[in-house]
Amino acid sequence: MIIFDRLTQSNISIAPTNKIVRIFVCGPTLDDNCHIGHARIFVLVNLISRLLQSRNYITHVIVNITDIDPKLYENNINTDFIFKNLIDDLNRLDIGDLNYARVTDYVHESKYLIGKLVKRKLAYSSNGNVYLDTSKIKSYGALSHLSKKELWNQRYDIDINKRNVTDIFLWNTSDNYGIQYNDKNFGNGTPWWHTQDTAVAMFHFNGNYDIHVGGLDLCYPHHEVLRAILMALSHKKNPVKCWMHIGILDIESTKMSKSTGNAIYVRDLLKKFDANTLKLYFYSLDYKKIINFKISELIKFEGINTMIRNIVSTSDHENKNYDTKNYNVADSKELETDTYTLKKFKNYIDNDLDTPNALALFLQTVVDPNKMNEASKMMKIFGLEY
Repeated sequence: MIIFDRLTQSNISIAPTNKIVRIFVCGPTLDDNCHIGHARIFVLVNLISRLLQSRNYITHVIVNITDIDPKLYENNINTDFIFKNLIDDLNRLDIGDLNYARVTDYVHESKYLIGKLVKRKLAYSSNGNVYLDTSKIKSYGALSHLSKKELWNQRYDIDINKRNVTDIFLWNTSDNYGIQYNDKNFGNGTPWWHTQDTAVAMFHFNGNYDIHVGGLDLCYPHHEVLRAILMALSHKKNPVKCWMHIGILDIESTKMSKSTGNAIYVRDLLKKFDANTLKLYFYSLDYKKIINFKISELIKFEGINTMIRNIVSTSDHENKNYDTKNYNVADSKELETDTYTLKKFKNYIDNDLDTPNALALFLQTVVDPNKMNEASKMMKIFGLEY
C-alpha cells in the first residue's frame, strides 16, 4: 500500500517487514458527539485496516481521545457519556479493531516526557509554564511546509516570556479551568494538547510507527509540534513513516463547527440513512480534498445503496457461499484465489486510497450475476453489510 505523505509530499510505501502496521489516529475531543467529519476519518482508517488484513498484515490502531481541554470543564461536559456515544456511533458504522487512549490516563507519562525534554535543554520553564524550544529543532516547519517568516507570523500560546515566537506550551500552569495535576518540578498545571498525544504515541509505539492520521487542519501547529517532540524523544529523523492528512468537511460551503451550529452528527444521520450509504458517499471522493457536504448527495447514494441491497437480496449468493458476513479478509486461502477483478479493486485502494475508482469497479461488478462472489469480497473490504 502506498499513501501520500505530507512531509515528503510524495507517495510512500507502507510495507513493514514484521507484518504489523502501527497506526495512530488523532481522535476527537470529548466535548460533543461524533460528527460526519470524524466519521470520514474513521471510515478511511477502517478501510486501510481491512485492505491490509486482506494482504495478511496485522493492524494496531491507537485512537487518541482528548478528555483534557478547557471547554470540557468550562461547559461541565460529561466526557464518559460522550465517549460512550462515540463507541455506539462507531459500532453502528461497523468500525472495530480500534484501541482507545483517553489522555487522562497518560498524565504521568506526559510529565515524564516533559522532564526528559527539559533535561536535554529542548524545553524550558518560563513564567511557570514549560515550552518546547523550537529553535533547537532544525527541521521545525518541514511538515507544514511553512517558511521561517510564515512560522513567525503564526500566533499560538502568546507570552512575552517565551524565547521564540514559535515556542509552544508543553505544560500549562497559567490557566486553571477546573482541573490541574500536581508536579513537584513544574508546579500544578496540565499537559497541553501536543504533549498529551506524544505521551500516548510514546507509550504504545515508543514514538515509532507507520501512519499518523488526522484532519488537514491539524497539520500546524499540532502535528508539527508532535513530530518535533517525537524526533527529540526517539532520536530518529523520521519516527513516523507517513503523515496522512484527510480533507476537512464543509457544510453547504460553510466550515462545519459546533459554534456555528451547523455540525451534522453521525447519530442523527443514521436515523435517516444507513451506514452503507455514508460509506459509499465517502468512497466516491478523494480523501485528501475538502468535502462540501450536501444532503442531496447523500440521498443520491441512498438510491445506489438500495439498488445494491436489492441485487444482493435477490441473488443466489447464500447458496453459493457468498455470505459477506462470514468472509474473512485475512484468510490466506482466499488470497490465493483473487481474480483479476478483485486484484484490480485492491490495487486501486493500495494506490493512495483511490476509492473513487475502486467504487466504480465495485458498482460494475455487483450488477453482474456471475461476479457476485467477487462483489461480496469487495463489500467486506469496503465494510458494507447487506
